[in-house]
Amino acid sequence: MVFHSSFPAVDIPTTGVVELIFENRNNIPDNKPILLDAQSDRVITFGQFKQQVLQFAAGLREQCGFQSGDVLAIFAPNSLDYPVALIGAVAAGGASTPANPAYNVKELTHQVSLSEAKVLLCSPENVDIALETAQECGLDRSKVFVLGDSAVNGVLPHTTLIQPGRQLSAPVRVSNPTDQVAYMCFSSGTTGLSKGVMTTHTNITSNMLQVDALLGSHLSADKDQILGVLPFFHIFGLSVVIHMSLYWGIPLTVMSKFDLPLFCEVVQKHKISFSCLVPPILVLLAKHPLIDQYDLTSLKTIVSGAAPLSAELGNEVQTRLPHCTIIQGYGLTETSPVTTIGDLAAPVDGSSGILVPNMTIKIVKEDGTEAGVNERGELWCKGPNIMKGYIKNPAATADCIDNEGYFHSGDICVRDDSGNYMIVDRIKELIKYKGFQVPPAELESILLTSPSVADCAVIGVYDASQATELPRAYVVLKPSIQPTEATAKELMDYVASKVVQHKRLRGGVRFIDVVPKSASGKLLRRVIKDWVKEEEKITKIESKL
Repeated sequence: MVFHSSFPAVDIPTTGVVELIFENRNNIPDNKPILLDAQSDRVITFGQFKQQVLQFAAGLREQCGFQSGDVLAIFAPNSLDYPVALIGAVAAGGASTPANPAYNVKELTHQVSLSEAKVLLCSPENVDIALETAQECGLDRSKVFVLGDSAVNGVLPHTTLIQPGRQLSAPVRVSNPTDQVAYMCFSSGTTGLSKGVMTTHTNITSNMLQVDALLGSHLSADKDQILGVLPFFHIFGLSVVIHMSLYWGIPLTVMSKFDLPLFCEVVQKHKISFSCLVPPILVLLAKHPLIDQYDLTSLKTIVSGAAPLSAELGNEVQTRLPHCTIIQGYGLTETSPVTTIGDLAAPVDGSSGILVPNMTIKIVKEDGTEAGVNERGELWCKGPNIMKGYIKNPAATADCIDNEGYFHSGDICVRDDSGNYMIVDRIKELIKYKGFQVPPAELESILLTSPSVADCAVIGVYDASQATELPRAYVVLKPSIQPTEATAKELMDYVASKVVQHKRLRGGVRFIDVVPKSASGKLLRRVIKDWVKEEEKITKIESKL
């Protein structure tokens, strides 16, 4: 059964990303502040933004020999100048590949090399890593720049590319937006070496209008304020935060990274009304005592994404922030990213929302047959926002995009009678206990309802004596709770009281200080699995002594 969006189709732009923003469909005045710094009084107006984008594009072309099809790598945390550089490279006829600022030389070299970046832009804190990477990739030092106004270790500031009187008259024309790549974000690497995703101009522009179709009527450029705290190198922050703010003309206050006290201060000071967040931040909003010390009543809308948000956690935040509507979106880097998003007019707890326009979905069972309403299966999706493919990896592309154009997400999904989609779990993360499938996200959502638990992760641990995986929880306790055997048993009993027998925590409970997560908020289960492997090695060695 093929599911369609209940929304009318949107007209897919035939222009590029920058042209759509500059088209200014929402009549944004040039003197309107559009980018604001969370920790200073610095502001960039919409007119200044457009001018700086064209100046940066001219600087890239004239000073760096940047040509159409070339790539700029950005290796920096969020900043006010980030969107200018990100979109400036696209205006110059090229593409941007944003990299995680926490990368080491090996990780950054992988991305710069695979994307064939011709220019590397870094932040003052990671100049040394950028320079070493440039050397590894054969990139001349003159093609490395640092964000800001000052040189660092001899590396020129990016402002040397932004010169008065030197700017393009217009963005370089995109002749084939369905094929020309605008961005190359890299997957989070939760299952190994990250893959580069080729996102075209049409992928981004179509998703901008798809998101606008569901959210646009609920927002006002005159009244709303958006907070940019999600990392801009991630597709969620890049597309839904940066591009939608610029398209709507709603001021975007930029935080370099998440910090709870600063987050609360910024919301209170700037009267933030809309923010895209991830579940780990929502855990803090639900449970941290600091929240009560601030006036967060301006915050009217939270869109959660990047990882599953349980109905229980959503309700906890809703109880604490009764003035705020919390919806969830679903998507991947490969879908540019939004596939489904909650309906602000009628949000449904635990749902990842309804299908955006111009998309179709199939839910496919393990036996290959198509599921119907209220039946589980893998989510396959098709639409103008599906990526072009993985960089230099046609085999991986062919593995996930079939000959009908459907992207196979690897996520297990259920659609209800009203068109709401619930993401149950990742296929690869399912725990197999004696043939039964155990979704770790379900157990995590239950544990998070315990008054003893601050955060948690669940994985499967193989037990050779039973020839099966056992669900094991790794738990961060609240400060007032002691990590004792009694506490572990209490949590195991707590879960057992809420699940069927095969979903019990038979692998036990381990206490940890921090749950490992990527910068986008996804659980890094592979890191925990590596801990288990090391424990097993030690156990084997000790058993031989």
